[in-house]
Amino acid sequence: MAAVEKFDYLIVGGGKGGKSLAMALGPAGKKVALVEEGQIGGTCINVACIPTKTMVASAKLLHHVNHGDQFGLSVKNGGEQIKGVIDRKRRVVKGMVDTHKLLFGSTPNMQFILGIAKFVDHKVVEVSTIDGGTRRLTADRIVINTGSAPMVPNTPGLAGAGYLTNASIMELEELPSHLCIVGGGYIALEFAQIFRRLGSDVSVLLRTDRFLPKEDEDIAAAIKEVLEKEGIRFVSGVDVTSVSRTGKIAKLALKKGDTEETLECSHILVATGRVSNNEKLHPEMTGVRLDKRGYIEVSEYLETSAEDIWAIGDCNGGPHFTHVSWDDYRILRDLFLHNIKRSTRGRLVPYTLFVDPELGRVGLTEQDARKAGREILIAKMPAAKVPRATTAGETRGVLKAVIDKNSKQILGCSIFAHEGGEIMSVVQAGMLGNLTYEQMRDAIWTHPTMAESLNLLLTNIVDG
Repeated sequence: MAAVEKFDYLIVGGGKGGKSLAMALGPAGKKVALVEEGQIGGTCINVACIPTKTMVASAKLLHHVNHGDQFGLSVKNGGEQIKGVIDRKRRVVKGMVDTHKLLFGSTPNMQFILGIAKFVDHKVVEVSTIDGGTRRLTADRIVINTGSAPMVPNTPGLAGAGYLTNASIMELEELPSHLCIVGGGYIALEFAQIFRRLGSDVSVLLRTDRFLPKEDEDIAAAIKEVLEKEGIRFVSGVDVTSVSRTGKIAKLALKKGDTEETLECSHILVATGRVSNNEKLHPEMTGVRLDKRGYIEVSEYLETSAEDIWAIGDCNGGPHFTHVSWDDYRILRDLFLHNIKRSTRGRLVPYTLFVDPELGRVGLTEQDARKAGREILIAKMPAAKVPRATTAGETRGVLKAVIDKNSKQILGCSIFAHEGGEIMSVVQAGMLGNLTYEQMRDAIWTHPTMAESLNLLLTNIVDG
C-alpha cells in the first residue's frame, strides 16, 4: 500500500473554484495538491460555458450571413457548416487547456494530479492516476469541487437508441437532420437555436405546459416567440415513455394525458438537468453528509458536516454557475489566507440565457415579488425602442424591471435583448450600490449604447 502523502490543502476537482483556490494558496506558501479526473481547467472550459458560447457565436454569425439582406448585403452560406464550427470550438478549448497546463506547472508549492479520487478513510483520499498508479493523500484542510453531471432519465430504450449530452453533442461532425431535445432549460434552448441555425430541424419536448416557468410569463412568451419564428418546434406537457431506433431513425413515444403519439428524429439530446457528481468520491467515508439528491450539505460558510472539509461549486447543490463557484472560491480564499469569514447568505446571483438575443436576469421577477407580497412598480418596454438595437438590426425582445414602490430600489430585472447579459450587469451594479431606479434612470449613459436603454426603460413605468 502506498504511503500517505501529507499536504496543507487537498482540493478534489479542478473546476473554477478549485483551480482558482489552488493557484492562490500555492504562492502564499501553502503546500497544495489539486486532483482532477481529466478535464484540465474544469467543466466550464471543456464542455460547458466556453465551448457552448463559442458555438453560439458561430451560429449567430451564420444567422447574420443568411439574413444579410437586412443589412443591405447579398451573402449566402456555402452549405453545411458543422465541421468548421466544431473545429473552431476545439481550437478555443485547446488554447484554454494549454494555458491552464502552463499555469498549473508554474504555480509554486502546488502539485497537479490527474486521476480519479475517492475517500478511503477519514481525510484520506486514494487517487487512481492516469498512468495506472495509486497515490494516497491527506491534508489539514480538504476542499471538494467535484461539480455536476448530466441527468439522464431512466426511459425504456433510451440507452439502446443512443443519446447525446451537452458534452457529446459538441463533438458531432455530421449535422443532425432532425434534433429532438428532451428538456426545456437553458442548455436545451441554447443548443436548440445553435443547431436550428446550423440547418437542423429541431423539436423541443417539455414536460410542463408552461415554458420557462421560473421566468415571468411575458418574458417567457417573448423568448418562445423568437425561437418559434426561427423554426424551432415546441411540444409541451409531454412525457417520453419509451425510445427505439431503427437505423438512422429514432422513435420517441410521447404521452400527454390520455393522448399518445410518436415523434421521429435522427438525434436525441438529453437536457433534463444536472445531478451530483460525488458518486465516485464517496465523501460519506470521511463523515461528509449528503442530501437526498446526492449533493453535499454545506453551511452558509461552505462547511460540510466533517471538520476541516469544505465543498464549493455545483457539488454542494447551489446554483450551477461558474460565477457562483468563483465566489465560493473567494469566500474560502479569504478564510484560509486572511482569516476573514464571509457567507453565501444574501448573494445577488445573476444568470444569462445565451440564446440570441440574450436573456440577462438578476434579482426578483414580477411573479416572485408579487408572491412575496411586495408593493412594486413595473418598468417595461420593447427592445425595438432602443436606438442601438435599431442600428445593430437587433430589435427583438423586451426589457423589464421590478422596483420596490416604497424604497424606489430595483428588486430585479429581466433583459431579453441584444447584449441582455451586459445590460443586466449594469443594473446589478446599481442594485449592489443601493441606487434607486430614479438614479439609474437619470444617469448619463453613452449614446448610442444598449446601456442607454436604462434611461428609457426606467422612465416607462407601466404598472404600479
